[in-house]
Amino acid sequence: MDGFTLVIANGEWPSEELLLTLQEKADFTIALDGAADRFESWDVVIGDMDSITDPRPGLIDSNQENSDLAKALIQYDVDAVVGVEGGRLDHRIAAFTSLFESQSDAILYFDGWRACRVDVSGLEIELETGTMCSLMAFGDVAKVCISGVHYELESEDLQTGTKGVGNKANSNPVKISHGGGDLLFIWEANAP
Repeated sequence: MDGFTLVIANGEWPSEELLLTLQEKADFTIALDGAADRFESWDVVIGDMDSITDPRPGLIDSNQENSDLAKALIQYDVDAVVGVEGGRLDHRIAAFTSLFESQSDAILYFDGWRACRVDVSGLEIELETGTMCSLMAFGDVAKVCISGVHYELESEDLQTGTKGVGNKANSNPVKISHGGGDLLFIWEANAP
């Protein structure tokens, strides 16, 4: 699908300004389950329909092997996701792991923060000098490199833990690469 695809989940939504900016940019909008009750401008609803007021039988996805977000990320080439803050802790963590499960390049939008999966092909991103950023390994990640930040890494193996947390951009672009594994990049947002 061409154009900008937005997923709106049923958790806490970011600021109205950010949400409206993303909705205006979107060419295709996916509501996850109960989120469809909270706005009308969606193109499709994805989920098991356990949270929606008026579930339509033809839309119900009884697959319980994946979260509603993972289903959307697997079925569509998603650019942005909002509404994954708040609520159950397992759902909040699953928002991050859904990126790995689906191999999605979507960006998760939070008030003041962004997060995305770093593919083995690498990531280059322009960040203002002083922007807080972190790398988080989910399991073992081989040969991690990051440059353009205060604490650079050169071909280091990371495991689940805190190494990579609490860095700052100091030149552009910030470049990240690795040799395999599930790596998340999180950064402080400076603009919608």
